[in-house]
Amino acid sequence: MQFGILEILALILIGIAAIKIVLLFTNWPLWILWMKRIYARPQVVAVVALALAAALLYALVASGMSIVQILAVSLFVVLMLMAGIAPYASRLMAWVETRSIAQLLADAWLYTLAWVLLLAWGLWEIVTR
Repeated sequence: MQFGILEILALILIGIAAIKIVLLFTNWPLWILWMKRIYARPQVVAVVALALAAALLYALVASGMSIVQILAVSLFVVLMLMAGIAPYASRLMAWVETRSIAQLLADAWLYTLAWVLLLAWGLWEIVTR
């Protein structure tokens, strides 16, 4: 059986999710310890995650997907994340309300810029077809 890039990427996600699920149900304290270590330096995590996202974006486009297709799948993922975050919305909103928009943008400027560029690219592809 030969796998293409999309199958390999899906298998990576399946493997990571399987490890997470097993750890969550078998060793919650280990999962918490692992997450504390990973997120101990949030700026490093953000830069590494964005670099991996850029590499993934390149691989997806190279496999033949368009930015419009990628954004459509991103909408699905955003909705799944919303469903997962919904039970914590009141606590999250209480925290957000303690911040100014300037603080939030200062903390998330690179992430925000990445999304703006991706959305602009998608819009450009749609309107120039």
